[in-house]
Amino acid sequence: MGSRSSELHLQSANFSPDAPQWDGTSSKLPLNCSAVYCTTQAQQSFMLSRQIGSSTALTWLIGSLSLLGFGAAAAALELQIVSPNAYKVPYLGIDGVFTLDTSLEQSANDPRNPKRVKFEKMEFFSFYADLEGKKPLAENCRYAYRGAAPDPFYYPDRSLSSIWDLFQLQPGADASCETFTYVILRAPHGDPVHMHLRYGGRNSSFQELLNISTLPEDPANFNPWWSTYCAEGVTGCD
Repeated sequence: MGSRSSELHLQSANFSPDAPQWDGTSSKLPLNCSAVYCTTQAQQSFMLSRQIGSSTALTWLIGSLSLLGFGAAAAALELQIVSPNAYKVPYLGIDGVFTLDTSLEQSANDPRNPKRVKFEKMEFFSFYADLEGKKPLAENCRYAYRGAAPDPFYYPDRSLSSIWDLFQLQPGADASCETFTYVILRAPHGDPVHMHLRYGGRNSSFQELLNISTLPEDPANFNPWWSTYCAEGVTGCD
């Protein structure tokens, strides 16, 4: 993403009036309840547990309250935020190699952006200073998924699809991984496929990374921070 304007593509969930509905009082959900039909807070927990496992869903809830901040986490629950890639692609699309879009000057010249990022099944992340992957910044860093949060600038008025997936570095990682303790991703989307990434160290937070979207336009300091990554070897993907 070179500027805020390129994010302005509205998307909404598909909805069918014939789909099974939940009245909010029954102790059982419809047997074929799915992501686009389950729309209450109780169903949010149900969907999340199916997506990433019940124990991980509980971890996400606790982690969101403590790491994202109670207010932001409560807002995410109230808005029933889930990854735009839920139920669409394995591992939310966070699997494989992505390289920095060198056609976008703002993204290509931002010194914060690793040139190459490798994901393994949305759990192990590696970051490189070069497009070829010969200069590692941090490799095989293990992460836990902490759920999804809306972009504070775009969601919901400017873009319903502007939702970030949140990842936190797990204990036992190499010291080089600590630069990337908190990672938020606009998971792979669009045609051509592209994604956006921000990260912060141990003294950062998910909320701090999300709030970057609200910073004034400042090209000299590459803010707001919108790194753009394409599938490996592709340019001009946003």
